[in-house]
Amino acid sequence: MTAPWLGRRMTSRTLLITLLILATARVCRGGEIVDCSERFPVGSFALTQADVAPLVSGMSGLSVVHIVKKPLPMEKSASEDACELVYAGDVFEFAAETAPGSLVAGCAGDFQGRGVRDFAVLLRRAGDARYVLHVFLRRGPTFEVVELEAHAGNDSGWFGPFCQPKPQNGIFRPPDFEGTGRRAEIPVVGDLITVGWWTYYWRPDVGRFDAVLTTD
Repeated sequence: MTAPWLGRRMTSRTLLITLLILATARVCRGGEIVDCSERFPVGSFALTQADVAPLVSGMSGLSVVHIVKKPLPMEKSASEDACELVYAGDVFEFAAETAPGSLVAGCAGDFQGRGVRDFAVLLRRAGDARYVLHVFLRRGPTFEVVELEAHAGNDSGWFGPFCQPKPQNGIFRPPDFEGTGRRAEIPVVGDLITVGWWTYYWRPDVGRFDAVLTTD
């Protein structure tokens, strides 16, 4: 009379032990590791030296700003985004030209909405060591160069530039820093360039770039 019950009891005990072993193995093994640096691709957040070399050839008094992209492994959780609090500044840092895998501070996009690939490149002035963003707008086989705002030369951490695609509806909405509860809506015709605290966009009505504060 007791044999069937003992069988069920042993089966339940075996099942419990198996579940404990699986749970322990999962804890010891840990979650899947993801490289958060993959969310910041070259092109949108950096340029290769081959991209930039023909752009700056012949420019005097300016030097290319080199950066490196570091891997950033994080443990993946089933319920949370492992890379949620990772920013580009955690992945990129200034570097010497000779650093292995050295890239260039810059990005690419279609800034005027003309269906071509333009470039934004951070260059450093020899005279005062200030960083100056230069935009290279494609004009057939050549480029028109537009110099934008200069930034202090004592910045120790990477601050851009990086490029964002034009919003699908053509309306860019910067953060509401004043707490009004209503964000501004800016019509844009092309991709956006962010460097430091500012995001630049092309204004065809005045034929130049304008900027809006996007980092407080």
